[in-house]
Amino acid sequence: MASESPINLIRSMKQQGLSNRDIIQNLTRQGFSNTQIFDALNHIDTKNAVESSPTSLTSYPPNFENNNKQNVQSSPPPPSFQAEATNNMTNFNPKTEELIETIIDEKWEELIKDINKVIDWKNRSERRIQELEVQVKNLKKSFEDLHNAVIGKVSEYDKHILDVGSEIKAMEKVFSKVLPRFTENVHELSRITDKFNKQDKI
Repeated sequence: MASESPINLIRSMKQQGLSNRDIIQNLTRQGFSNTQIFDALNHIDTKNAVESSPTSLTSYPPNFENNNKQNVQSSPPPPSFQAEATNNMTNFNPKTEELIETIIDEKWEELIKDINKVIDWKNRSERRIQELEVQVKNLKKSFEDLHNAVIGKVSEYDKHILDVGSEIKAMEKVFSKVLPRFTENVHELSRITDKFNKQDKI
């Protein structure tokens, strides 16, 4: 922010024919605050109003003071320039009103921009939250599908193991019935073989 008063700059711009709005925009870009600009414009307008007031005093005859001293003393004093300046500072002129309106418009535009930024941020956040919710739902569904698939495979493996166990038990039962006969037949075959071997030796 600029530290010096922009009074001289404002006078130069006014001489160039720039309006108060253009002056405010130029000074704002140069780093002056609204307070500095307002005070400088008000100072220039007040000084111009004072300088435009009549400054010539009324002439009186030479002996007017001596002859009419009592009347002069009893008459109310004329309004001072300071009172006129104060009155001019108190009552806003159209230029000052234009300056105030310009500052208000600028502040209002800045406020609207800030509000729009907040609204945009809110909309982006809501969209992001919705996207995250969809991603979480999809991830949850994927986990559920994976869990169901694993449970299904385990159940299928258990069923296969039970089937294999049943088949093994069935084979054990078959072998338990067949094996004694098979052993008996082997022994019978051995006896027959031994008998034939003995006959061949005789």
